Amino acid sequence: MKYGQDVSLDISFNRLLSKHELINDSYKTHSRHKHANYGMNKNIKSEAEKKSTYSQISGGGLNKFDAYMKDYKYRYSKKKGIAKLDCYYEKKVLKKINNIYEISEYMRNKNKFYNKKIFNRYIISLIIFAFIPFLGTILPLFFSDLNPYVKNWCFNTCRSKHIKNDNSKSQTIEAAKTDHQQQQRYLTSLSKDTLGTIQILNFVLLLLSIIIVLFVLFYILLKYIKYARLRAGKGKMSLKQYCCFFNELITGK
Repeated sequence: MKYGQDVSLDISFNRLLSKHELINDSYKTHSRHKHANYGMNKNIKSEAEKKSTYSQISGGGLNKFDAYMKDYKYRYSKKKGIAKLDCYYEKKVLKKINNIYEISEYMRNKNKFYNKKIFNRYIISLIIFAFIPFLGTILPLFFSDLNPYVKNWCFNTCRSKHIKNDNSKSQTIEAAKTDHQQQQRYLTSLSKDTLGTIQILNFVLLLLSIIIVLFVLFYILLKYIKYARLRAGKGKMSLKQYCCFFNELITGK
């Protein structure tokens, strides 16, 4: 009987001890998980605070284009000089490209006349801008031999009567005008030196317009590639990857 009581007491004591150890281990495990989760959450929060939106999107999982555009103010505040100017115009160009993309997608689905009109406005504006340098060719072509009217024009210093076998000169400007009219010629108010100066200025403006237009078109092309890269969810790429992506973008593969 005494033996049975001792056994009963041992069993009860062991059960209480096991239960106490189980509760204690459970508390320690919960405490470790709690502290581990707290530390993990704290580290994640700390890292998230350190990272900008642009650095977060490079890891994927977010709309890279939207996140990149939302991060504009942060990027703009960090830029200086030409980089700041590039950041400013980049936002404008990317927004225009995105508008064209969204309109083209909507047209493909709805085929609305209004959206087609807006789409054409963007494209036509870009084409007109690309043709600006051709305005600089008007003056050289106008005063070239290709224009039949210019063949009968003379500078204001011309005093020739334009009569065959007559080398006499007109004495006054009024007489020169009359002599030219009789020979169906036009005495302009331009001198040869003035026209030469105008042609030099025209050439300089033509050269500048070509450089500006090519630069702007190349800039838009680079931003279009960047837009397509962000749309595709791609982060930073090497030069080889960039060339391959550009080739796929052009060929449509």
